[in-house]
This record gives sequence, structure tokens and C-alpha cells, in this order.
Amino acid sequence: MEPRTAPTLLVFTLGAAAESTRRGLLPAGQRALETELWAGCLATALDAGRACGCALEVCSPAPLSVPPDARSVRQPDGPFGRRLEGALRDAFSRGAGPLLVVGTDVPGLAARHLERALAALAAEPDCVVLGPSPDGGFYLLACGRPIAGLTAATRWRRQDTLRGLIRALRTAGRPVVLLEPLRDLDRRADLERWLAAAPGAETPWRGLARRLAEVLARRRRPPVAARLSRPRPAFIPAAPGRAPPTFTSC
Repeated sequence: MEPRTAPTLLVFTLGAAAESTRRGLLPAGQRALETELWAGCLATALDAGRACGCALEVCSPAPLSVPPDARSVRQPDGPFGRRLEGALRDAFSRGAGPLLVVGTDVPGLAARHLERALAALAAEPDCVVLGPSPDGGFYLLACGRPIAGLTAATRWRRQDTLRGLIRALRTAGRPVVLLEPLRDLDRRADLERWLAAAPGAETPWRGLARRLAEVLARRRRPPVAARLSRPRPAFIPAAPGRAPPTFTSC
């Protein structure tokens, strides 16, 4: 029996600095903090891959500085669907085993999500595993071989992206397995919802989440005047020629 090829985690990203500029979840003066957020998402994804014994690849348009146990690979050019299809094809041409593709906009990604995807591929090697996002896209795609026609399989970056992809895959005879949904960070409201879920004290997000929440709270707080004058009692002069009212008891 041939030894089983280790799975590959392919992290699809523009890089933390480029993601912070493109997304703009925080005010312009907080770009360094937002860059730290995207770097944390990349580190979280790589940690999940390590825990599952995956070979680690970071796929980006320009070379990135990556940990020693990861490999930086070039992301193809073109629209998103074409880039994704090309990245999968290139990964399999390098000898990747079961392939898991994730982005760097899902801070809640954990090893258990990758493990469930790998278990589904082990049970049905021809299937495609998708992790749905509430916005109609997906945070994870896993497969054991290339997906033909992926570029034109759906309308990318839309609310019906996942639905169209599932339909195209099933039409092509590829079984589809869905994981639990996870929220990704596309807008500031997504970040606020994630922070409201209060990442636990046991997670590495605790300190960064607190600083992010403080920045957003300051932005929501209404401005207050720097100096407030001391209230003064009103003075109403009595009308001339009139005496104060008198009260008589009955």
C-alpha cells in the first residue's frame, strides 16, 4: 500500500497590509491595528493546519514572509474565480494531497473545521467540502482532486455564490458536504458581531479583541464639549406696581 499523502492547507490571502487597506474595517488612523487583525487571522489558519498535520502554503499575489514550516506560493492573476481555480490546479501539480483552501477573514476558524472536512474527504474522496458563510459565500473549500470549470461555476463574490457553486458541482457529479457556518469579516458590522461574541479568555484573541472593541466603542461614543459652563439661576424681575400674592386661610 502506498503511503497516504499528507493534506495541504492553502491559505488564500492578499497579505495582512493589503487586506487592511482593502477592507477598511477600522478608522483610517487604526490601520496598524487592523493589519494586526489580519495577521492574527493568518496565524489562526496556520495553527489550525498544523494541528491537523497539514503541509502549509500561503498563496498571495506577492511573496509574503511566512513561518519556517510554511511555504509562500504565487497567487495566479485575474478575477477571483480564475485565481482560485488556478491556485487549486497549481497545488495539485506540486503533489498536494487532500487540499483545503481557506481565506484569512475568518477569525473563528479552528482545527475541528479542518478535521471534519478531511473526514468527509476520507469517506468520499470525490466530494467537495464547503464551509458556508452567512453572506452567501464560503470560508472553506476542500477537495481531493481539481475542480474543472471552477472559474465559470458560479457568480463570484455575490450573495448567491455558494448556492450557484453547489448547483454546478452537483450537476458535474461531485457530491457536496457542508460544514457548520462561520462568519467572515467583510464589513465593520461583521467585526462588531464577532467581537460581541466575546472570544473566550482561553483564546489568543483576547487581548487584540479588547483593543479592537475599545477603538470601535470610542468611534460610537458621541462627542462631548470640552468645557461646560456652570449653570446659573434665572432672574425674573417682578412686574412694577404689583405686590406678591397673599394667601388667606379658610
